[in-house]
Amino acid sequence: MQPSHNDQQVDLANTAGDLVPANPSTFSDDDTLSGLEKGPSTTVSSPKIPIPEPADVAEKEPFLYSLRTHKYFITVTILLSLFTDMVTYGIIIPIMPSILEHMGGDSTKTGVLVAVYAAGIMSSSPIFGVLSDKMSSRRKPMIIGLTGLLIATIIFMFAQVYWLLIVARFFQGVSGGAVWTLGLALMTDSFGADEMGIQMGKALIGHTMGMLGGPPIGGLLHDAFGPKAPFYFCLAFAALVIVMLSLLIEVRGDEMQEIRKYAVELRARDLANGIEVKEVVHTSLWKLVTTPRMIAAVTVTTLEAFDLSSLEPTLPYYLKDRFNLTEGQIGLVFIAFTLPTIVSPLAGWVSDRYGAKILCCCAVISAGCFMLVLSIENKPLWGIVLTLVGIGLSTSSFIAPILGEISAVVRRTGDKAAYARAFAIFNIAFSFGMLIGPIIAGYIYHGLGFKWNCITTACILFAFVPIIFFWMGDRKAKMEDVAMYEREEEERKRILAEIAIIKAEKKAAGEA
Repeated sequence: MQPSHNDQQVDLANTAGDLVPANPSTFSDDDTLSGLEKGPSTTVSSPKIPIPEPADVAEKEPFLYSLRTHKYFITVTILLSLFTDMVTYGIIIPIMPSILEHMGGDSTKTGVLVAVYAAGIMSSSPIFGVLSDKMSSRRKPMIIGLTGLLIATIIFMFAQVYWLLIVARFFQGVSGGAVWTLGLALMTDSFGADEMGIQMGKALIGHTMGMLGGPPIGGLLHDAFGPKAPFYFCLAFAALVIVMLSLLIEVRGDEMQEIRKYAVELRARDLANGIEVKEVVHTSLWKLVTTPRMIAAVTVTTLEAFDLSSLEPTLPYYLKDRFNLTEGQIGLVFIAFTLPTIVSPLAGWVSDRYGAKILCCCAVISAGCFMLVLSIENKPLWGIVLTLVGIGLSTSSFIAPILGEISAVVRRTGDKAAYARAFAIFNIAFSFGMLIGPIIAGYIYHGLGFKWNCITTACILFAFVPIIFFWMGDRKAKMEDVAMYEREEEERKRILAEIAIIKAEKKAAGEA
């Protein structure tokens, strides 16, 4: 069934600022950030308000409107956006030694080049987060970001000196900050709390396949078609996603403009009907990031990035030194990471029903155990591949629950315009893990060897499990999140119904 315009899962409550009404029966003191973390409040459900369908005020729909607003088209577009960003990040991993060969490259230089990408994401994510929450469109800044990714990739492809590689890599990260922050915010605009996990899980297949599938793609293309082939692959996907984003229609943006246009009339009608107008709530980045539930989410995010990025600059050198593998063969080994990506939607489905706590705790512990197994010396190549499958399976279960957690934290603040800022925090956390992972791993590998690199990563994973266990949301918290979302949806539909009535009255009165 195609979703109608009014049925899109869109968060609008804060768009109208202090003009958005709030039914007192649907809010309580526990709906503040700190209050709801203590437990659920007793609320009275809002009455169901029928939504009129004023055919006389309906406008002609754009070409292929149903397809361009369909939730599957949105999910696939974001999936390919994340894939493009992360494949650009990971595709150079197995070919890095050959790229840096004439520049005196080693594992340390490789680690820096991997990490500078993360520095670009960290520096740009807060900017895109703040700007996006003030704009009605997510996709237009995403298109700009992907265009920047195209340009930076071309520079990287033709760079002949190390410093230019660093500059190009940094601006690839800046573009990635736009893709991640705005793409995840667009997903939150489009899906409700009851299906956020599974839809995020589907989109995050693109993230995992890009990050972990980039190395095998890069190695195979390098061996088959030459050193520039991996970059042409990235450019083609970036162009494809730009086209898809150009076609996508954001219902959220359309509705925001409608609410702003009729804000004065909405306020007058609500005051006349005796509905309380709730003052707008503004939440700072600091308040978001210091919430215990957000701290737990940020911790898991950082651990996933650290776990994977600590292997990326060291595993190619380890495989080349011990087994004398080529770039293409190293890429094939990295396929072991990508095989378990299918569990991302399953992990999202589990978190939608049972909360994120148990799933994330088990996944982090499992990843640490597999890292310890990887540290065992003198394993055959097939043993390394199987261990990497276990690591990929564990890390693929990390992130889908986390994105639902972040959305819940924002919802509980009451600041419905803070989603992009919250996902900017997610980007910063992920980028921080990507930044320190390869640098630390590069130094440890250079000084102590691959074994201690794996042991160090495992110890770090185990050390943060208590934070996840005590602060992350459980099944009870998830049920509260869904209930709060349903109340917001009732309020959203009521507002849209009021706008439809206002438009009908204006047309009947002969107003423009």
